[in-house]
Parts: sequence; C-alpha cells; structure tokens
Amino acid sequence: MEKICFIINPKAGYQSYSEVIKKIKEKLDSKKYKYEIKLSKNRSDIPKITKKGLKNKVDFFVAVGGDGTVNEICQELIHSNKKIGVIPMGSGNGLAFELGINKDIDKSINIINTGSYKKIDSISINDRFSFNIAGIGYDALISKYFANEKKRGILKYMFLAIFSLKKYKPEEYTILFNQSEFKITPFTIAICNSKQYGNNFHICPEAIIDDGKINVCLIKKKSFFDLIELTWRFYFGNINKSKLYKSYITEELIIKSKKNILMHLDGESIEFKKKIKIQIIPKSINFVC
Repeated sequence: MEKICFIINPKAGYQSYSEVIKKIKEKLDSKKYKYEIKLSKNRSDIPKITKKGLKNKVDFFVAVGGDGTVNEICQELIHSNKKIGVIPMGSGNGLAFELGINKDIDKSINIINTGSYKKIDSISINDRFSFNIAGIGYDALISKYFANEKKRGILKYMFLAIFSLKKYKPEEYTILFNQSEFKITPFTIAICNSKQYGNNFHICPEAIIDDGKINVCLIKKKSFFDLIELTWRFYFGNINKSKLYKSYITEELIIKSKKNILMHLDGESIEFKKKIKIQIIPKSINFVC
C-alpha cells in the first residue's frame, strides 16, 4: 500500500477546500493508498510538509492548489522516485491543464487512483526551479501585485494586468544562449517548459513538457492596442503568429541586468541578483496524469 500525502493550500484560488477533503475521503482508493491530509498556513509551510513527508517515506504527494503549490512541492522532489499529482484549485493551473487535468475534483481523484505517471522536465533558475512557466518583465510585476491580493481568481488577475500598464517600465537585459549574445528591452521574457500560463492562455504553442528543451519567448509591446491583440492571440493559441513575438529553443541561457531581476516562477514572485543562469533538467519529475 502506497503512502500518499495531500498538501492543501487553503489560500489558492477561490474554491472551498472542505469539499476536496470530503471527496478525498469518499473517492480515493483506500485499498491502494494510505493517506494523510496536511493544510499549509503559508508558502513556507509547503516545503516543510514535503520534507517531513519524505522523511516519513511518503510515496506520492498531491498538491491541492495552483501552480505555486505544485512548484513548492516539486522543488523538493527533483530526481527522486516520488510521484506528484494535483487537484487544481488555483487561479491559473497551467501545469495541470497542460497535462490534461481539469478542475473537476472527481476526475482529478480518478487520475490519482490510477497512479500512472509521465516524467516531465524541470528548469533550474540559479538555486530555484520552474516546472511550468517562469517570466521576467510585465508578468513578473503582475505576479508580485497578485501575491498581495486577498481575493484571487482570473478576473482579479486581469484587473491588475490592465490597471498596472502605466506603472510598468521595461528594463534592458543581456541574454546569452546558443553562442549568441544580444541586448533587449522586452515587455516580457517567458521561460517555458509548457505551453500555457493557465486558463488556456497559451504563451508558447510549440513547447513540449518532456523534450529536454527550454523555449524562450520574447514579447515586445508598442501600445495598449498591442496588448488587446496579444490577449486575443494568447487565448486562441496563436500568439506565435504575432509580429511582436519571437521564440527560441535552447538547453541553457544566461540573463543579465544592471539591476536585480524581478521574476516569477510558475506564478510566484521572486527577486534574483543581477545574473540568472537557467538550465533544463530533463525528465526529473514523476507527474501523475
């Protein structure tokens, strides 16, 4: 019998986690799993719960939350033989959606009951990791603002995105990869392991989550109307057709700035020093899907 630990982030998204607990008790295969449920109080709790679970020989961790919750658990599981699954409860749920897991709790638990998994890539960013999409620029700024909001959800995110446009001033960065070096002042730099931020907003239609490659997507913006076009293309999955968009494929890159670099890792805001080294770690996470 496998030991499974459900780690619930009550602050993720806007749904009630009490319903999830009820469904776990009703629907989880009790012949296959011996389970425990842990509630986090804040972000720092999640890695602590995961580390304790590893010491207690938990075989399978399930994130009940959004991409940030998945990220905090996966940080501890790279190159282990442990499995991770997800019951999507966040505002975006990009990694879950990428892997075909939607917000139907019953279906998510049925996927967990199968226990079948695929190995997906990770992206190392200095001493941290991303498993879906990391970003520098405008989306990093919105992630910073979003983290301080009491109310979550896609509508709140879109509100912040629209009303923060005037505050955003693009910075200059130097990028080195594939034996090339150039300077850019982008609207956004997206470091992609998968196709989408979440809610079917596709930033990189070409990305494959287990191909051993990093997709680097650069977006420039000239006006408010450019943002409208980009938002439309995000949703319909053809942003790569925009003249404001360029993408590259690499296995590692370096990004440098004259200032500290604000970044988001799977939607969670973080600030790095002036130089970031980014590398792919192929097939390093066992994701149940």
